[in-house]
Amino acid sequence: MKNFMKHILALAIVFATLSSNATEHAFLNNKEDGKTILMFGTVSQGDQLTVKDAFGIILYKEAIIKNGQYNKSFDLTALPDGNYIFELDKQNQIRVYPFTVDKNVVTFNKEKLTVVNKPKVTSKDNNIYITAHNPEQANYTIEIFYDSVENTTEKIYSETFKNTTTVGKKFKLLEDKDEAYEVVVTANGRAFTSTINF
Repeated sequence: MKNFMKHILALAIVFATLSSNATEHAFLNNKEDGKTILMFGTVSQGDQLTVKDAFGIILYKEAIIKNGQYNKSFDLTALPDGNYIFELDKQNQIRVYPFTVDKNVVTFNKEKLTVVNKPKVTSKDNNIYITAHNPEQANYTIEIFYDSVENTTEKIYSETFKNTTTVGKKFKLLEDKDEAYEVVVTANGRAFTSTINF
């Protein structure tokens, strides 16, 4: 009973901390059954949670169905020894939480948490606007492709930004073109694709 109360107290403290800071997260390894409790202070409906191995293969995927706090128990000890990640894909960013499994022991390294800020691509009045917050100063590559009615794709713009914390571009397109454009922004080894129709 004493042990049980300790676990309840620990969870209550973590939940109190999480509710006071929306960006906090926690991983608790339960020593009794080896399961890991994953908790996020704030998630939104539509967020995607995945577990991936070192090769990027998705081992688990879940769509978040309600806003608020999230907590779930995972038995990660059954995974083969190696490196893995939890990935929380949110509306404006992707948060990557690496962990290792070694002889049924799960270890999280909170210092290696990485955050990939998604670029924002919008359009209005034959203009395309691309903005991105880039605190890590990762290289950002912007490519724009023009899809014509003849079903041919032509790259009409390409540029790489280096050593900058903010990326912002505006593109004025010809007004007599009403076909589709595809914007591909690559950052941190990930490609984000948006289709623009005028």
